[in-house]
Amino acid sequence: MSEKIVSERVVSSKKVTKQGYVQEKWGNLMDSLSAFCMAPVLIVVAIGLLFYSEGFYKSSEVLKSLSLEQASDVAGESGLKMITGEVSVEQKLEAPELGEVLYYDLVKEEFKEVEETDYETRTRIENGEEIEEKVETTKLVDKWVAQEEQKGKWADFSLGQIDIDPKNAELRIDFKKKTYLENIFGELEESSISDPELGDIRVVINYLPVDNDLIVVGELKNDKIEGGVEFIVTNKTAEGLLGDVQNEENFWYWFLKFLIWLLFTIGMTSIVGPILALLDFIPLVGSAAKTVAGIISAVIALVIVLIATILIKFWWLFLIVVLLAVVGMILLLLYLWKKLASKKEIKN
Repeated sequence: MSEKIVSERVVSSKKVTKQGYVQEKWGNLMDSLSAFCMAPVLIVVAIGLLFYSEGFYKSSEVLKSLSLEQASDVAGESGLKMITGEVSVEQKLEAPELGEVLYYDLVKEEFKEVEETDYETRTRIENGEEIEEKVETTKLVDKWVAQEEQKGKWADFSLGQIDIDPKNAELRIDFKKKTYLENIFGELEESSISDPELGDIRVVINYLPVDNDLIVVGELKNDKIEGGVEFIVTNKTAEGLLGDVQNEENFWYWFLKFLIWLLFTIGMTSIVGPILALLDFIPLVGSAAKTVAGIISAVIALVIVLIATILIKFWWLFLIVVLLAVVGMILLLLYLWKKLASKKEIKN
């Protein structure tokens, strides 16, 4: 993608005023007080996300509970099903250049010169003073621009005796893709178009052939699937589908854990922020204190996340330990009471 700059202009500029040592540290102190006020909010959000991360809805658990069945074996049944079977097209769907397909979407694009505007901040020195400028850059970029788009279309089809209406389904499909270049006669020719020229027009088609093995997960009712708590259409295997879903869920699970750890770290560092800002008035001491406080906050946050995760995940085990501890304490008190009572009887 080539580009050329048409114009540059300064939108705004301001003189950068350097603060004195005391002014800079005082500003840092005011910022730390603002962060201190936000610390409880960050910690509360982190706690909320901590509980959410251990209890959010997981599609993989639903998929694990389902067994793959042949469509012919579930005719007349109802409920959430995972089915496969021979695809039977009831109303044909024709895709340009491809003929009959089960599904396709299409985008027609032209390779053209497009004007784009970017903004960036620059600094320069003028007469010994630092000037900060916001610069607007207008440039011409060669890129593919959509002219026409056809959203996904499905043929009317069924698996065995089960009618499938996939309009609202989650598509986990490895589509085939073909790219065509329009020649001077307006005809389409299959091409990879590695080095396009201005004015070129291409058509990109994602499609699914009719002879494809499909798995459908959804609510079966009156020999039709058109929705459900899980509604998935895929050409992967059952194991591949489950693996993909689990990988996505694992990614979000650990992303949430990282976010929770980060919020706890920032929150706890912000709590001691005003003290660190005061120490920052002392040369070298402030930076060292910030580094140490950051490391300690990060470690404490990690410990909190680990312990809280274990307690939330195995709350029943924690409850049993607490109950056993209470029972043990009661028995110990009864034993000591009886021992004390027997000593008194001996003395008497």
